[in-house]
Amino acid sequence: MQLWLIRHGECETNAASDEARLLTPRGLEDVAKVAAHVSVRAEDFPAALLSSPFRRAQQTAEAFRAPWGLEIETVPWLLPLSGVAAALDELRKRPEERLALVGHMPNLGLLLAALLWGLPPREAVLPRAAAALLELPAWEPGAATLKLFIKPEEIP
Repeated sequence: MQLWLIRHGECETNAASDEARLLTPRGLEDVAKVAAHVSVRAEDFPAALLSSPFRRAQQTAEAFRAPWGLEIETVPWLLPLSGVAAALDELRKRPEERLALVGHMPNLGLLLAALLWGLPPREAVLPRAAAALLELPAWEPGAATLKLFIKPEEIP
């Protein structure tokens, strides 16, 4: 099984609500750069693209949608404080063996740490617009290995 964890890009700080915050021009550029970079890895394309309902996550997911040829599925369990247990429960229900999740810190960092190192989760940092690709035999804590970790500033 494979799992992409993708954090939204840099976003506004002065929106009417947290849910409404949009990506900045730099954030849009960064997520487009990472999406283009990972889209050449056809063997790692996910079968489904899931995103938080927040605007900045939706914009980030949109950058990956076209290169991967997928529709965006909006799920509430990718909100910033949804928790690892909820994410693991939902992942276990999915029929796909290759997924991409677009969301926020601290939730994505906690999920990344739990899948790599087990429970209780420690927080791993997933920088803005970064993408991590995990391989794992099952949706279980401590079962994953890190296959790829890419940040926009590392792409020429």
